[in-house]
Amino acid sequence: MNEVNMVSQRRQQDYRLQELGDFLRTRRARLTPEEVGLPRGSRRKTPGLRRAEVAQLVGVSVDWYTWLEQGRSITPSKQVLEHLVQTLRLDANERTHLFLLAQQQPPPALLRETEIVSPALQHFLDQFGTRPAFVSGRRWDILAWNDAGCAVFGDYRRMTTRERNTIWRIFTDPSSRQFVVDWEEDARQLLAQFRSMCGRYPGDAQLAELIHDLMLASPEFRAWWPDHEVRGGQEGWKTLNHPQVGYLVFERLTFQVFDTPDLKVTVYTPLEEANTPRKVEQLLEQWYLRVGQGPHPPQAVHHLPQTQRPGQDTVGWWLAACCQRVEGAWVANSDVMISYAHWCEAHGYIPKKAKGVSQSLAVHGLEISVNKRVVDDHRQRKMARGVRGLVIL
Repeated sequence: MNEVNMVSQRRQQDYRLQELGDFLRTRRARLTPEEVGLPRGSRRKTPGLRRAEVAQLVGVSVDWYTWLEQGRSITPSKQVLEHLVQTLRLDANERTHLFLLAQQQPPPALLRETEIVSPALQHFLDQFGTRPAFVSGRRWDILAWNDAGCAVFGDYRRMTTRERNTIWRIFTDPSSRQFVVDWEEDARQLLAQFRSMCGRYPGDAQLAELIHDLMLASPEFRAWWPDHEVRGGQEGWKTLNHPQVGYLVFERLTFQVFDTPDLKVTVYTPLEEANTPRKVEQLLEQWYLRVGQGPHPPQAVHHLPQTQRPGQDTVGWWLAACCQRVEGAWVANSDVMISYAHWCEAHGYIPKKAKGVSQSLAVHGLEISVNKRVVDDHRQRKMARGVRGLVIL
């Protein structure tokens, strides 16, 4: 192991132990002796439990527990950690956070691997139509989104990486305080969830840089971060006050991607409150106007049934209506695009571009970009690309 790696590992270890000590101190400070069955006494000057009291309840020496809070390099057993959970009245999220900081559960092996959103995952986002959806990474950067996400939350395409970071945006963008109803409550909740996630990546340099910059940029972040609040879950209602259409009410759901658990998908489902579905459709129409896709994408979206909203699987519907799977068959890309475009026009949809069609065909299990020598209209032999296993009827 070279010297650089040894220094990096030592820094990660020091950071983890300091976080562990700070976490234990904040949990100890929020409890009263009465809550754990101890007498208050008359000489108590500081709030919370004393170190000696925690050590007594956990069943360890005062010196040993003091070393633990001081960030010394000691490894508590699982049994001691469970006693700490019970003594400090930790909930499920706090218990997980404690075990991660104490390295009783290993963090992911690759912390700095590039975060990639696959074509299949992007296609999945596009299926949500008028429901804003996006993918975020381990540092809460927005990595991918659908059109409804841009229409409601802003044009992610024109934002820098830092501006697309959820935590950075809510704490440093002045407009978020008007956009998010009950801003302080929402910001505190997101910060606690962010803190819980940070425990999984001790020593991540980019996370440390983000936290450092937030401490400088936001007085609220600077005041709340030392509290060590941790929470889990990102479900429930979300109310926004959009500058163009007023109040919007969504049901928010976040879930992990199974193959890439560092990635999370968040979907906002418009609820009937405040006429949210129609307002989102209006915002989506305005979005398509701004990006040059016509005034009514596709064909007056609010008049279409639920299964025909923008972003749905038009390629799959075209396959079912116009094509047949035949083993060994081959069809040129140009013929695919012509047939697909005609079908979309006939049914009132805006066709996907060639790249989107190719990605959708691959999702449907077809082999794409297959080269074949063909004869053109001038009887010249040439190589062309197409789709294998498909016949257009």
